[in-house]
Amino acid sequence: MKIERRFHPAQVEIHSSPARFRVVDAGRRFGKTRLGVWECVEVALAGGRAWWVAPSYPISKVGWRPLRKIGRQIPGAQVNLSDTSVIFPGGGEVRVRSADNPDSLRGDGLDFVVMDECAFMKPGAWAEALRPALSDKLGRALFISTPRGRNWFWELYQRGVRGEEGYQSFTFPTASN
Repeated sequence: MKIERRFHPAQVEIHSSPARFRVVDAGRRFGKTRLGVWECVEVALAGGRAWWVAPSYPISKVGWRPLRKIGRQIPGAQVNLSDTSVIFPGGGEVRVRSADNPDSLRGDGLDFVVMDECAFMKPGAWAEALRPALSDKLGRALFISTPRGRNWFWELYQRGVRGEEGYQSFTFPTASN
């Protein structure tokens, strides 16, 4: 089944990147959430496991609302409100999680993760929980955030700027939408 998604040119540039770890520093209303949600859905429709991770439960609802809406449009998809997940025909799934307790993110192997507003998360959510969950499947990550000084998100962004293998960094103003 094909559900139409529309990306603006800057989103297409990010989506088309072959980098395993894409770091997006963009203004509010750029379309980071839309991009991340669609990428999660594409992974799940192909049978993979994706997580949408936000700094807190209230912020996770920003990704959950469009994900739930898309899931309801796909015949056979199961939208589970109690555990904020969508299970797609073929077994792929997207789960929405909170990083307020990084230890709660341990355990599952993942094909893809979106870290929404990751500049506002504890660095251990990535380094100690999510990065290892991607290892066995060589999973990919999309880091999306507005900046918050020179923290671990800034350090990830610098890896792409330096051209480190597997990383690509993007920056766009809101006006790129």
